[in-house]
Amino acid sequence: MKSSNSKIALIGLSLMTVLLIFSGCGGEAEPEAISKITPVDTIYSLDDLLAVEFKKSKTFDVEGLTGATAAYFGFWGVDPYDRKDYEVRFYPSHDDAVQLGTEFIEERTGENAILVSGRGMWEEGIKEARVCAGNDSGSGANCTISKYGDYVIHGNMIMACQGADSPTALQQCADLIARLTTQSLLGD
Repeated sequence: MKSSNSKIALIGLSLMTVLLIFSGCGGEAEPEAISKITPVDTIYSLDDLLAVEFKKSKTFDVEGLTGATAAYFGFWGVDPYDRKDYEVRFYPSHDDAVQLGTEFIEERTGENAILVSGRGMWEEGIKEARVCAGNDSGSGANCTISKYGDYVIHGNMIMACQGADSPTALQQCADLIARLTTQSLLGD
């Protein structure tokens, strides 16, 4: 009797151990939340992005982009073989970015983005901001969908980030800002 009780106890302990292991490893880690608007004192520039291996593809003319000092299209990724597109705009200060840039970036991102030439407030970069998707009738593609699911304003920088939806895009923004913040701390 004592031997069978020991076996039952050992089996029970083994099952509990297995359950604890699987419950601790069963799911993915929750993505780190990011605030859409983060006031920081750092004044960022393209050089800060280049320092974290951001690849600039285009420099946009900021004429008509009220208050902006520079704007770029480029790509970056935690995994260098899985890079995402970004549109980054710089302003003299955080307050300028929020007050002068919010309306422009909201027009470029999300489900209600305005990506038809002649309809938006700022024409530069519209082509790079589009994603084309075929329609069900097979009669062509809809190229008025924004590749940027959302944006963040971090200090003096506004960043539109690639993603099919807001959570995906915000995670892309969070990843690049985390790398940028770490680099800033290491560089000081």
